[in-house]
Amino acid sequence: MIKTYSLLSTVFFTMLFSVSILGQQDVNFALYKYHMNIINPAFTGSQEGTFVNSSFRSQWAGVADAPRIQAVSLGVPSVEKRLNYGALFYNDKTFVEQLSRFYANFSYRLRLQSEMDLYLGLGFGGQNFALNFDSLQNVNPIGDQFLSSYSRFTPNVGVGAYLKAKNFYVSLSAPKLFQTKRFNEKSGFINTARDLVHVYGSIGRNVPLSTDWIWVNSVLVRYVDNAPWSFVTNTGLSFKNNEFTLGYQWDSSLAATLMVKDIGFISVGYSYQFPSRSALAALTKGSHELLIKIRLGKSADTIEIEEGSEEETKNFENKI
Repeated sequence: MIKTYSLLSTVFFTMLFSVSILGQQDVNFALYKYHMNIINPAFTGSQEGTFVNSSFRSQWAGVADAPRIQAVSLGVPSVEKRLNYGALFYNDKTFVEQLSRFYANFSYRLRLQSEMDLYLGLGFGGQNFALNFDSLQNVNPIGDQFLSSYSRFTPNVGVGAYLKAKNFYVSLSAPKLFQTKRFNEKSGFINTARDLVHVYGSIGRNVPLSTDWIWVNSVLVRYVDNAPWSFVTNTGLSFKNNEFTLGYQWDSSLAATLMVKDIGFISVGYSYQFPSRSALAALTKGSHELLIKIRLGKSADTIEIEEGSEEETKNFENKI
């Protein structure tokens, strides 16, 4: 099985480095692998318990009206250990634009081996696109009568697959399966803005170095039609419940990330990204991202394992 994992990793990384990687349409999250609900509905219920995940990103600090993104998701594994469910709220505000997404996510778990599961996911919901021209400062007290605020909701569906093993994962998804228009024909705007289909692929591999130390690696690739590719890679070390990685987004930025896991029922992560292009570095101080994961309950599998461990310990003590 280890040979199979190594072969899959080699093939995937070879394919990634052999394509032309350029850029992206939507914002990339630096802490993507800890909050994959944002891009893959199949991640729902795969965290061995009920979790509330929240991400807060401040893009291009120091730039007025730069993107500010918030994302909150809920993942609940079912009692039957097969069908999992959850929800996702995503908000992206840039200047006078605000894009909000609402999804109900479901995943179905297929047990492939004792430590390998395949999750197949569906997300149902949509997004609301709004323009708030009232926030603009006008020289004329009356304002511009031709600029009126606008809001439109469009439904959408997301699909995904998530393969999870002990030290290995593979993710493939399209969180917005349908291409949508941001304006309708009667809105009074020239209808050129569209939200295109995004396809995400990600792979991660942990390599144990000792009892406490682990070498962690992950890659995220995104493809959008008529737009450049996006390529993000992370590598670093994990010591017990603390993880530090360095990331690189191709031809865009560098990042340093710290993740502290299981502080009681809370895990906290922080990432600072700074642009690798000198022109952009002169305009912004970088981007900040905060992740908070709250565990509301453990899965039945985890409880069974812990109870089994306690019974074995008691039996061993009784024998002594």
